[in-house]
Amino acid sequence: MTSTTPYPETVETQLYWNLLKDLNETVRVQLVLKLKNSLMSRENVSVEESAQVAYYTILDKLKTYQRYGKGWDGENASPLTKKVVSNFCRVLETIDKSLLEGITIYPEVNGTLLIDSTRREAGISLGDDKFSYYEIEGDTVKGENGIPFTVSALTNVIKRING
Repeated sequence: MTSTTPYPETVETQLYWNLLKDLNETVRVQLVLKLKNSLMSRENVSVEESAQVAYYTILDKLKTYQRYGKGWDGENASPLTKKVVSNFCRVLETIDKSLLEGITIYPEVNGTLLIDSTRREAGISLGDDKFSYYEIEGDTVKGENGIPFTVSALTNVIKRING
């Protein structure tokens, strides 16, 4: 009798992501959210698994937004700048992935990136060298403009707005 080894999870995961890349963004996001909800409903789901789903969802959106050309909004929108993408990727490489749960991203018409919290009324606008953030609590709006970009500064604000 021959023994079989379990199918490696990393290979299986890569196969799923390769299948997903051919779907449109709305369908991909729906499938990932269903997977996330399924994982969350399991008693033994780890924070790491749901954090990885959030991480890959954000990466996938970023790849899609990088393909947007000039006028992507039907008007005069600028594509994401290479520096914005580079800055955000540097954050994604080092951030605790669990901080990405409840975060979504959108391109802005001026070539910057909106990092939005789905848990609270809060967001960050990431530019080439600086970023700004806002958070709304009741009738109070807090925030700061023109914060010099560093990985740690942006990571701290993500912690703040998504907490």
